[in-house]
Amino acid sequence: MTKGSDQSASDMAVRVAVVIPIFRHSVLLSEAIDSILDQDAPWGIRIVLVNDGCPHRETDQVCRTYARAYPEQIAYVPKKNGGLSDARNCGIGYALARWQELEAIYLLDADNRLRPPALRRAMTALDEHPDVDWVYPNIDMFGLRYAGDYGGPYSRLIHTVMNVCEAGSLVHRRVFDAGVVFDTSFKSGFEDWDFFLTAGDAGFTGMNLEEFGFQYRKRGESMLADSERDADAIRAEMRKKHKQLFSPKGLLALEQEEAPRFAIHLSDTDQVIWTVDPSSPNRKIYSFDEYSDLLFRSTTGNKRYFVPPLTVVTDSQLWKTLCDGGLVSGVLWALERQLDHACPVTVAHVMPGNPALPQRQDTLTMRVSRDPSAQPVTGGMAMLETQLVRKVLKDSSLSWISQLELPHCPISVARIEMTVPQALWNGAGAAPDRVACDLLALMARLRRNSLTLAAAHTWEWRTQDIGWRERTHKIPRQTCLSSAAYPRVADGGLHIGFLLPLVEFGGVERVALNVARALKRAGFHPHLFVLEQDTITYPAEWRETFDTVTFLADPEFATWGPTQAAYFGTDISDWSRWGNKGNATAMLAWLDGVVNFHGAAISGVMGQLKRLGVVTANSLHLSDHSVFARPVGNTYHALAFEHAYDMILPCSNMLGDWCHAMGMPAEKIIPIPNAPSFDLPATAGAPRTPHVPERALRALYIGRLDMQKGLDRLVPIVEGSQEADFDIKWRYIGGTVLGTGGAALPATITDSLEPPKTTPEAMTEALEWADVIVLPSYFEGLPLIVLEAMRAGAVPLATDVGAVSEAVVDGHNGILLSNAHCVTDAMHALDRLACDRDLLQRLSQQAIQDMQDRTWDGAAQPFIHRLKQLCALQGQSQPVPSTQSGTDP
Repeated sequence: MTKGSDQSASDMAVRVAVVIPIFRHSVLLSEAIDSILDQDAPWGIRIVLVNDGCPHRETDQVCRTYARAYPEQIAYVPKKNGGLSDARNCGIGYALARWQELEAIYLLDADNRLRPPALRRAMTALDEHPDVDWVYPNIDMFGLRYAGDYGGPYSRLIHTVMNVCEAGSLVHRRVFDAGVVFDTSFKSGFEDWDFFLTAGDAGFTGMNLEEFGFQYRKRGESMLADSERDADAIRAEMRKKHKQLFSPKGLLALEQEEAPRFAIHLSDTDQVIWTVDPSSPNRKIYSFDEYSDLLFRSTTGNKRYFVPPLTVVTDSQLWKTLCDGGLVSGVLWALERQLDHACPVTVAHVMPGNPALPQRQDTLTMRVSRDPSAQPVTGGMAMLETQLVRKVLKDSSLSWISQLELPHCPISVARIEMTVPQALWNGAGAAPDRVACDLLALMARLRRNSLTLAAAHTWEWRTQDIGWRERTHKIPRQTCLSSAAYPRVADGGLHIGFLLPLVEFGGVERVALNVARALKRAGFHPHLFVLEQDTITYPAEWRETFDTVTFLADPEFATWGPTQAAYFGTDISDWSRWGNKGNATAMLAWLDGVVNFHGAAISGVMGQLKRLGVVTANSLHLSDHSVFARPVGNTYHALAFEHAYDMILPCSNMLGDWCHAMGMPAEKIIPIPNAPSFDLPATAGAPRTPHVPERALRALYIGRLDMQKGLDRLVPIVEGSQEADFDIKWRYIGGTVLGTGGAALPATITDSLEPPKTTPEAMTEALEWADVIVLPSYFEGLPLIVLEAMRAGAVPLATDVGAVSEAVVDGHNGILLSNAHCVTDAMHALDRLACDRDLLQRLSQQAIQDMQDRTWDGAAQPFIHRLKQLCALQGQSQPVPSTQSGTDP
C-alpha cells in the first residue's frame, strides 16, 4: 500500500483498519496519515480519520483533502467533541460496520507515526500466535528522544501498576466483537490503560513485538503530561472499575500464575520451587542447573526476563515439616516482612518441643528479633532478595556474603525463633542450623555458571522500562499498604480465619475450636490467627482442626492497647483507630471470611476487610465488669464497631437479645448457643448410677481462681458448710490468675487444690466424680463448665447471671443462686441436696437429658447457612471437603 496506488489498494482484501482520532493536531496529522499510506503490507489497509470537533479549521481541510485523494483507502468521520475515548469508539464502530472482512484495528494518535513494515510485522505476529489478541510496541520516541524496552512476556500483574500497552497497538476484532470499548468516562487520560485492562477482564491477552516500528512523538507538554498530574485520581477510578483485578485475591492469583514470589532452594535435593503459595498445585519445580540459567538470563536482560524476586534456602525435611504442620505460609510471611535495607537477610531457627517435658511437647512459639548486635547466624531457613543475589554474583569475590559464617556476623540479620510441637517433628531429625553454610554454597555454585562473565555487561540498547518485573512481590502489597502480602492464593474452597489474641484453653478459645470443627465438618477450611501472644499450646485436636496457624507478630498490636477514647466506658485502642494496620489486613485479606473471638483492637481492620469482600463476624461471650461493677468489655467494643461486621455471633439467645436492644440490627445477630466443649472420651464411665445416701455429697469447684468466678464467695460457702457440719466432700480444681482481685484462699482449699484439667479424659473424670458443681460467679456468659457438668450428671449450683438461666432451670435441672444472696442460697442448696438424695437424683437425670441434643453442629447451623449466603453474594465458591495443608517438594 503506497501513495498513488489507491486503485490497486482497493483490490486487496482489507485486513487492517487504522483509526486516527484528531483534536488540535492539524499539521502533524499529515505525517501520521503518510506513514500509514507508506505501509508495505501485502493486503489492504483502510484509514478512518475521526475529527473529534477540533476547533482548528485546518483539521477539517487536511482530512477532506486526504479523503478526496484516497477515496478507497481513507474515510473521514467528523463529529461533535466527545473526548478521546468517544472518538476512538466512533472510528472503531465505523470500521467494523463498513469493512466486514476486517480482522484487526490499529489505533494511531494523530501526532505519532509508523515505520513502513510496522503493520505487516504486527499482523504476522497475530497470525502466528492465535492465542494473542493484541500486539503492543516498545516505546521509541522522537522529539525528546528516548527508547523504552517493554519486552518480555505480557504480565497482567505488572499492567496493574504501569501502562505497558501503548494505545498504538494492533487489536484483533474479536476483542471489539466481545463488546470491549474505550470508557468514555475517562476524560483525563489513561483511556488506553483502562481499555486493555478491560480486555484482560474479558479473557483477552497481549504480546510485545520487539521491532514493531512504532514512533512516539514526545514533547515537553502533552495530554499524557496532564494525565500524570491527575494520576492518583485516575488510578483510583481504575481500581474501582476493576475491583476484582485489584483486590488482594486477584493480585495474588496473578502473582502465582505469572510471577511466583519465592525461589525455594532445597539444599539437599537440588530442587528449586517457584511459588507464592506453597500449597498451590500450580507451583513450578526446576533443577538447580535450570534455575541457574534462568537467573543469569534475567541478570543480562533483567527487566525482560523473570525469576522470583525472593530467594529462600532450606532443606527438604524442614520444608516438609512446615508444610505438613500448616506453618509454612506464616513463616515465609514473617521472613519477608523483616526484609529491608537494615536487615538484608532473614533467618528462621526452627526446633521441636522438648520431649523430656511432656507439658512442652505441644508448644508452638514464634519470636521475631531484629537485634543489630553481631551474632552467629544459625537456623534452617534463610530469605533474601534475588537482587542481592545478583549483586553478590557480580562482586569480585564472596567475601561479603561469607561473613554470615563468622561467629560474630557483622551483617544485620533478622531472626525468627520458632518451636513447633514434637508431633510435627517426628522423623525430621535434628533441628537444622546450617543455613548460612547452605546459602554460601548456593552462591559459590551459581558463580560457576558459564554465564557469570556475561552478567557484568549491558546487552540491551533500549532502556529497561519494566522495573516492576524484578519486584513483582511488591505489587500485591499496595492494596493493603503492608510490608508483605500474605502468601496464600484462592483455591476454590472457602477459607475462614479464626482470630484469637491468645490460646490458653479458656472458654473463648474452646468455643472457637468447636465452631471451627463444625465449619470444617461442613466443608470449610478453618485457619488460626494468633494476634498477640507469641507462645501457644497447640495440641492434636487443634492441629487436626485448623489447616494453618499464623502469628501476627506485630509489636504495635495489643488487644486492649493504649487509648485516648472510650465507648460507653470501654476503651477503644489507638491502634484500632489510627494504627498501622497494613500487615494485619494483608494477613486476612486472602480469606473468604473471618471470625473475631474477643480480639478487640482487631476490629479496626474489619471495615477494610469488608470492603475487600471478606465476610466479617464477631463472636461475643460476656460483658466484663469494671472495678465499679459497670458492664464493659468486648460486648460494648462490638457496639462501637458493629458497622464493620456482617454478623454478630453471641454465645446465647439472651446475649443476642441484649445486642438487639443496644441497637444492633436483628438480621446481623445469629446466636451460636454454647454446647459442651469436648466430646466424651471412649474411656468415659457408664451412665451415672443412683446417688448413694450413705456417702458424702461430692461438691466440686472448677474454674479460674479470680474475682469474676466469685472466689470471695466460694471461701465462705466452703467454710460455712464445714462449720455447719454438712455431709460434703469438697474438691477444688483451678489456676490462680494474678492481679484479678480474688480473695485470699485458706489452707483448707490451697492444700488440696488441683491444677487445671486440660484433657477430655481428665475433665470427664472430675465431672463424673462430682454430684454438684458450685459456680458463684459475679458475671458470666453461658459457661461451658455448666453445660459439661450437666451432661455428666453433676447438678449445677450457679449464680443467676448472664445467660446461665438459659441452660439451668431452677429446681428442674439445677439450682440458680441469687446474685444478691449467693452465699446464703448456696448454703441452703447444699444442705438440701446433701439431705435429699432423691431430689439430687432427679435434678441429675434431668440435666443429662437436657444436654443430649445440645451439639455444636446444631448450634452453628444458622451461622453456617448465613455464611454460605454471604460468601455467595461475594462471588466466592461454595464449601468443599477440606484437605490438610501440606506440600511435598
